[in-house]
Amino acid sequence: MIHALLPDVTHIDEDGVHDAESIEFDGFEYVTFHEPSIDYQSEQGAPEVVEFVGNLENAAWLDHLVTTPVGMLLVSKRMVRVLESVGPFRHRAIPTVIYSKRIKHLVRDRFTRQRTWYPVTDPTMKNEDFVILQLLEETHCLDRERTLVKGVPFHQSGESVLGQDEALPLVLRPPTGGFPPVFCVPELTFYCFTGEARQACEAAELKGLWWRPQR
Repeated sequence: MIHALLPDVTHIDEDGVHDAESIEFDGFEYVTFHEPSIDYQSEQGAPEVVEFVGNLENAAWLDHLVTTPVGMLLVSKRMVRVLESVGPFRHRAIPTVIYSKRIKHLVRDRFTRQRTWYPVTDPTMKNEDFVILQLLEETHCLDRERTLVKGVPFHQSGESVLGQDEALPLVLRPPTGGFPPVFCVPELTFYCFTGEARQACEAAELKGLWWRPQR
């Protein structure tokens, strides 16, 4: 079974509240860290360390955080190690730092929403245990004939990409050697996780993960 992964939001009980909010930079709205072929730091101006303001209490016990305004795969370093234990996959772990929302007014300019000069030296005011996971290769495995979109084969549907739950069924052809634990299919807007990856994350008791089976 192949799964999509979303952050579990059941710990958030207020609309418009997120675990981590981006500190913006020039061109940030185009930076998703999703496309394997793009080096977002050298090609699109993303900083070497991507910065957020967020809830450090949540970050202390979660392994996948809700980000805004751009959804990124912000996961704990521990989760990356768990995925690596399942099998190899080519990826880049983008370093991040999450500053406490208590000092938001100090680290993010209220008008530009970009980083200020203010140095954060107090380790209790930041969390550096998360990375943005970017895969570095695509797995060309979509069965365009057997994958159906509203009953029509994908290659006849007029669609170029599919989101979660938009195909029924979603049929992927395993590559030689099988799927890596997490992989990117060019026709899908989300990364795919194998059942083995899910089982490993559950065995490690990772928190904040919402698995959505793709059938």
